[in-house]
Amino acid sequence: MDYYLRIDINIFSFLICFIILIDTCIRAEKQFIQSKLFVALIGSNLILLFIDSLQWMLDGRQGQVNVAIYSAASVISYIMAPVPSYLWTLYAVYQIFRDEKRIRKQVYPLLVPVLVNALLALTSLSTGFLFYLDENNIYHRGRGFFLTVAISYLYLAYISLVILWNRRLIEKRFFFPLILFPMLPVLGSIIQIIYYCSVLLWSGIALSILIIYINIQNYRLHTDYLTGVYNRREADYLLKNKIHNKTPGRSFSGILIDIDNFKEINDRYGHLTGDKVLEISAELIKNSLRKDDFVARYGGDEFLVLLNIKDPSDLKKFVDRIKENLNNYNLHSSFPFRISFSIGYDVYDYSSGMSKDQFLNHIDALMYQNKKMNLALNSLKH
Repeated sequence: MDYYLRIDINIFSFLICFIILIDTCIRAEKQFIQSKLFVALIGSNLILLFIDSLQWMLDGRQGQVNVAIYSAASVISYIMAPVPSYLWTLYAVYQIFRDEKRIRKQVYPLLVPVLVNALLALTSLSTGFLFYLDENNIYHRGRGFFLTVAISYLYLAYISLVILWNRRLIEKRFFFPLILFPMLPVLGSIIQIIYYCSVLLWSGIALSILIIYINIQNYRLHTDYLTGVYNRREADYLLKNKIHNKTPGRSFSGILIDIDNFKEINDRYGHLTGDKVLEISAELIKNSLRKDDFVARYGGDEFLVLLNIKDPSDLKKFVDRIKENLNNYNLHSSFPFRISFSIGYDVYDYSSGMSKDQFLNHIDALMYQNKKMNLALNSLKH
């Protein structure tokens, strides 16, 4: 590969990562562990891209200063080589399980291969095990070169298996970017191993980072910030598509859920408690549905659920499951009040020719009927 082309590829990849890093630092919620891990992943790849370019420029250049800089750059390069794979493993584990405690428990055990590799890199200046520079200041791979590669592959293989094993826990919109990420750097490293003068490994990681970044932006655009479910924009788009794209023999159902007395909860217990109620409600609804069912926060205290169900009795089973899960939560809740839902639901009838707004008004009216019934039942109890 031509010298200038190698540098150009690295510079282009560096600029992509640098722009993503700046935007992520500006936009990211820095207290969240996934933001910290993503920033660290980008930063580690920026360092490796810079060092890789520096190594290409110094290879074969004579002089004590050049030799010293090249030796230091080579050591740092080998120390850092498995770090992006390590950070990606932690990032992906969090995206799957959303559990900070799990991440904190795995940080140090997973770090052991990185530390072993760092020790070998530091000693390679004298042993030549991973790499060595000859008398002409030209880089050569050592007999243990593949150990560093194997450590990176080990991380990527491990997290790929974790992703596949736990795919039922992962939303469809997250699964593809998570499983795709390791493929590009692995492909780049294989090409780089076979064709010694190629430089594609860190550029492959840069491209994977770009894919994850696009996925994050897409998530922000279509997701409600507070609850983590889809937002109204995405709900309107999907509902309109379902109505316009009629499929013979198939239909869909809609469920509109309103949190009862939500204004009173906000006024009496504060907005932080109100936000917590919204988060819990979204989680309860999600946990009552199948992985491919759709739920969005449609208004301040309203959620819209869309399901590929055409049988009213099957639809009622899902509604009953939501109510059951809500009742079970209230039995063990620490709140000084019970969370309750008013629910309107129906199967969409394509022969009715209802528009998106007409169908929403229809299930909204059913929801308010249910709300009146709930109020009447509560007044009888008191």
